[in-house]
Amino acid sequence: MIDGKIEQLIRSSGLEKYEDAIISNCLLSLRMTTENGDDDNIPVARSKLGGKPDLPIGISWPKYQDRSLHFIAQVNLGEPENKLSLLPDKGLLSFFYDSLEQPWGYDPNNRGRWKVLYFDRTEDLERREEPEDIIEQGSYSSCMTVFNLQNTLPPAESLFVEKLRLTTEETDNYYALLEEIEEHYNFGDMSHRLLGHPNPIQNEMQLECQLVTHGLYCGDGTAYRDPKRKLLEQTADCWKLLLQIDSEEEIGMMWGMTGRLYFWIREEDLRQLNFNNVWVVLQCS
Repeated sequence: MIDGKIEQLIRSSGLEKYEDAIISNCLLSLRMTTENGDDDNIPVARSKLGGKPDLPIGISWPKYQDRSLHFIAQVNLGEPENKLSLLPDKGLLSFFYDSLEQPWGYDPNNRGRWKVLYFDRTEDLERREEPEDIIEQGSYSSCMTVFNLQNTLPPAESLFVEKLRLTTEETDNYYALLEEIEEHYNFGDMSHRLLGHPNPIQNEMQLECQLVTHGLYCGDGTAYRDPKRKLLEQTADCWKLLLQIDSEEEIGMMWGMTGRLYFWIREEDLRQLNFNNVWVVLQCS
């Protein structure tokens, strides 16, 4: 489903040769805006950022080695406005991350320093107190989230746009199109979102996820020159954005210097509700 206004913007963008391809690569996303709140006033299982997570009895707090991971967000998939075809219509997604060291995700050894949990029942959840090491490190204040359905296009720094081989003028037109779409939705600078295309701060991320999860170090240029890149790149677009979390200073959530966290998942894993292979990329300006 594509917003009629968005289709109109695409068809008047000066990118006539690519209109159908751009429209077919338009993805629905739930843009998340935040409202002030504290855990005492946020019901159990409600979608939120920060605060204390809601976990089933008997489920341990996620850890990396012997260190507890910070709770980042939870999304209740049963809330009426949260209907996206790739996700079930019930259950809770919970996101944890190693906020103490904030791994960037370009090193294969970063595996395990984040965790995504899915619970298909929300009736048995309880608000969990934070472990001592999280209290000592400092946790995030909580805020509720409000969802707005939004069409998203592949960013200019993406495998999709790279394959179009746009001219300089066409590239300028594509950037202008992205700006017009952002103005249409008028959600401001903060950009938390569930599914859809990301709002990158730096480079393209699908290929990075593909290379690093196949054991190639992406902290310098070596992975991109590796002989295995050509084969791996053929299926790199299987990686889909699961969750994008912006820096939100008011609740203490800062990724580098006003950066963003991106949780990525293979489409096949998402369809099977397998969140064990999620990869995280941190980008900042």
